[in-house]
Amino acid sequence: MDFDATIFGSGLGLGLLVALVSWINSYRTSSSARKELETLKTHLQTQLSINAKGYDELRKDVDRLKKENENLRISVSTLSNKPGRAEMKTLQIWDKAIRIMTVTSPGFASTWEMAVNEAKKDIEDTDTGVKALMRKVFPLLPQELSRNSENETNVN
Repeated sequence: MDFDATIFGSGLGLGLLVALVSWINSYRTSSSARKELETLKTHLQTQLSINAKGYDELRKDVDRLKKENENLRISVSTLSNKPGRAEMKTLQIWDKAIRIMTVTSPGFASTWEMAVNEAKKDIEDTDTGVKALMRKVFPLLPQELSRNSENETNVN
């Protein structure tokens, strides 16, 4: 068995050449992968900063709306507790009850109680929902109440 150096050198050279080409190819692939990874990292960082800004704005809006809601709730409770509100509500209930009583059957106490209860229910319904909106848009003034009562008395 003779050892031929040229065959060994050729095989070694060819193997080293294949290894070098393989190493250069893998270096190029890993280099492009690193560049793509850096691009994706910057894109992710940009996206996260945009989302953080959006969430901060939404949180500020929610806090502002909560404060407005609390202020409006306090204003509504203050306005509903003003002097004269309870008397106006009672006056409206009685006026409504008298109208109902005169139409259905005048002169009976049970009818009066039924009419008062029905008027209370109607006024409570008026305080919530669409009727409340209509009442706020077109409030019934005390002068109009007395005129309405006089007109109904004159008609009957």
